[in-house]
Amino acid sequence: MTKWLVVGSDQRLHLAADLLNQQGYSCHYVAVDSFDEELQQTLLAWQPDCIILPLLAMAKPIPPTLLSESTVLYTGQTAQQWITQLDELGIRHRNYLQNEQFIWKNAQLTAEAFVRVFYEQTKRTIAGKHFYVAGFGRVGKAVALTLRGLQANITIAARSDEQLAEAGIVGYDSVRLTEDTVFTDGYLVNTIPSQWLDPKHAGRIFDIASAPGCLKPSTTSEYYTIHLKLPGIHFPVDAATVVVDAVLRMDSEERGAKCLKENESD
Repeated sequence: MTKWLVVGSDQRLHLAADLLNQQGYSCHYVAVDSFDEELQQTLLAWQPDCIILPLLAMAKPIPPTLLSESTVLYTGQTAQQWITQLDELGIRHRNYLQNEQFIWKNAQLTAEAFVRVFYEQTKRTIAGKHFYVAGFGRVGKAVALTLRGLQANITIAARSDEQLAEAGIVGYDSVRLTEDTVFTDGYLVNTIPSQWLDPKHAGRIFDIASAPGCLKPSTTSEYYTIHLKLPGIHFPVDAATVVVDAVLRMDSEERGAKCLKENESD
């Protein structure tokens, strides 16, 4: 039986280990975000075939020399230097954060979690309200679709011609994002992971992109809030399921590719 090890203090990972065990896999869990003696002892004693690592980069990664060449790593964010070391030793690794199924399902969870945050913080309904969604990537699309389903009026703010054209084709109003774009006649939901916004150009701002947020350096606003890790905070079981589904799908692909390679060499 394939032996799994899940590493990380994030609640999603703890629940992911539980889900793997419930599905009949043999799985151990270590709640650390940095390599330490406990993790080392678990690696040596358990000898896992597959390891799921934290979503954020580990403060101190696992020394590659402790890993078997047959071990497969499923990583979140990682340092490039560590990835290079793995490649030099021929240790296979795949980033579940870059898996399309994971990205889209996580985006939908983020959108639904934002709706919950909006209700909690404003005590207002969404129907009939005007929302600007800054960015029309996967999260932006999921947020816009969810809000439209609740009868909000949506305007997509984006820089690229491709995103503006796509927003128009699917029926959204759109505005080109520039230094002078103003968002004062509605709520702004930011999904762009960069510090681009002068808060004087906006009213209420909900930032659901990654830290450090969208406000330009040295600017502040009492109407600005940033909301990190929304799926894990509001829907931990669903968020864990998304991780497990993505990793098991990738693991199946890995094993299929390995069998094909072995058959070709026979």
